[in-house]
Amino acid sequence: MISVEDEVDLQNEPIKIGVLFSQSGTMAVTENAHLQGILLACDEINESGGIDGNLLEPVILDPGGDDHRYAEMALELLLKHKVNTIFGCCLSTSRKAVLPIIERYDGVLFYPSVYEGFEYSPNVIYGGAVPNQMILPLLQYVYSTLGRNVALIGSDTLYAREINRIVTEFLSSSDGKIVSEVYLPFGADGRQMRSVLEQIADQNADVILSTVVGEDSITLYTAYSQINQFSGDVPIASLTTTESELAKMEPKVRGGHLSVSPYFGSVQSSRNQDFVDAFAGRYGTDIMPGVYSEVGYSLVHIFADAVRLAGSAGTDEILSALSGAVFKSPAGDLFIDIETNHFTMRPLVGKSRQDGAFDIVWKSPAIVGPDPYLVSYDRSISDQLTV
Repeated sequence: MISVEDEVDLQNEPIKIGVLFSQSGTMAVTENAHLQGILLACDEINESGGIDGNLLEPVILDPGGDDHRYAEMALELLLKHKVNTIFGCCLSTSRKAVLPIIERYDGVLFYPSVYEGFEYSPNVIYGGAVPNQMILPLLQYVYSTLGRNVALIGSDTLYAREINRIVTEFLSSSDGKIVSEVYLPFGADGRQMRSVLEQIADQNADVILSTVVGEDSITLYTAYSQINQFSGDVPIASLTTTESELAKMEPKVRGGHLSVSPYFGSVQSSRNQDFVDAFAGRYGTDIMPGVYSEVGYSLVHIFADAVRLAGSAGTDEILSALSGAVFKSPAGDLFIDIETNHFTMRPLVGKSRQDGAFDIVWKSPAIVGPDPYLVSYDRSISDQLTV
């Protein structure tokens, strides 16, 4: 293992952090939301005097949606810019491209995205929800309110295929049925989306479970609004659509769809209101923050707390200080599970409104610990999905 830590003890000098998100390309709408939360947190920390007098200095690179560029730029951040902590990646393919570089050079990757699980690295802090924190809550709500015939539509990504594999297993064990399963290439146009949705409309689906990501979510929701057979009775239930994507849709196509997430901008709490107000102060009131911004924001504050506690920005010191850490985030108290480097969280189901916000229609009665390898299911899936 090669270390990039030449000098990372605090000496009243700027603390550089790498920021690696696509600000262009098909994932820009999502990854810019990550970036917004991260930069807001950096501003807050620096305006309050930094970390014991050391200001955060984000070094921002744009891979443009190219997995090879993610790997190249991660190496550039670690070796050229001498950072040892990177906040970045959204798609699983980009994370997997960066992971061996992070491990080889003993850096830390704060990964802020929902993902399919089945991964662990001691050098990664996984900030997004994993399947047991998303799929089961969403299916429980769908079963109780809509039905058990599910159409699957996703972008052709590792995440979508792995999530749908898990969904299929769950449905087969709980009297559910997959009526359709379709994957679309990045950049699929409205005609392709409409064709798929027209086929789904003829298959007696109760819900369309979407793992379509990025800019393509906007195309999907727009195409859906043009299919008269649905009339809102067969909503899209998404694991990936947030306020950021809704903001880029026409108001008439936004409303009536479901998303599952540990955070919506409409969460009612004084802590979240402070975050929403700060977000509006920096980025305007045209968009409400979603989970991508909230997680990025929280991870930077968690990092800052760890550096304060450790008195160092070194990799080993940060990871040690994060053990058992708790952060009072806009979504609620975040706890890092030291066995998996993932977070506990409280799943929510939101119903989208035409104004681009979500009404929270279901809230988990308890926080849900991370189970990225789905190893703790000692009851049958049918029992878990009994409603």
